[in-house]
Amino acid sequence: DIYHARSMKDLAEEFVAEGLFGDIPDHLAHYIDYDAIARDLAVDYSETEIAGEYLIYRAA
Repeated sequence: DIYHARSMKDLAEEFVAEGLFGDIPDHLAHYIDYDAIARDLAVDYSETEIAGEYLIYRAA
């Protein structure tokens, strides 16, 4: 898996927006701790920069 994201936090926000954490009611959305999700993602994903482009990837 390869994602074009500048940071783990950006990837966390993308995952939430895509619904990977289920449907989140609007009145609860501002309580999401994207930094905590980013720390969890960092266990399985790695970041790199190639030719000025930031990538986050996970090897299967």
